[in-house]
Amino acid sequence: MRIGIDLDGTIADNFDLLVQTFNEYCGKSLQGKDIKQYSLCKTYNITEEEFNRLMDKKEEGIIMSSPLIPFAREKINQLVKEGWEVHIITARHPKYRDITENWLQNKGVPYSGLHLLNSHDKLELCRELKVRCMIEDNVHNAYQLADGGVNVILFEAPHNKCWPWQGIRCRSWLEIYQYIVNQWHS
Repeated sequence: MRIGIDLDGTIADNFDLLVQTFNEYCGKSLQGKDIKQYSLCKTYNITEEEFNRLMDKKEEGIIMSSPLIPFAREKINQLVKEGWEVHIITARHPKYRDITENWLQNKGVPYSGLHLLNSHDKLELCRELKVRCMIEDNVHNAYQLADGGVNVILFEAPHNKCWPWQGIRCRSWLEIYQYIVNQWHS
């Protein structure tokens, strides 16, 4: 059985680093709980070009400095031991493949496939891989995937708490693992 897992915000806990980076750039003092939408351009009232320029300078450092989401490594390892094939499906640019692979290896996160799409459109790949379920924190991605027939677990984050979601919403990797085991016990 195959499972798809987003990387940033579901395995890599980079949210606070992003908020800190954009606070410094914009001269603001927002906290993670203040972020109510996924788009930092809208949150910080900056253009896509400004966002991209800042990320070109800072993203590699954010990737390398990101801690793990609590229990992600342990529960992903447990899923792999139980026969799940893990595909990490991320909107990261492919130019970050090497540092992403190094980060995953250093953190002890196993995977069968690493897919850096440079796009938030993950539906076609999820269908192609025939993933049983996708774990995602971007509610817009979750809507698209669910509308396309993919089972989605929305990993709760400040930027998706206020959005309506009719599917499964989990607050931790302990909950995610328990749901998967209960739903698709092999």
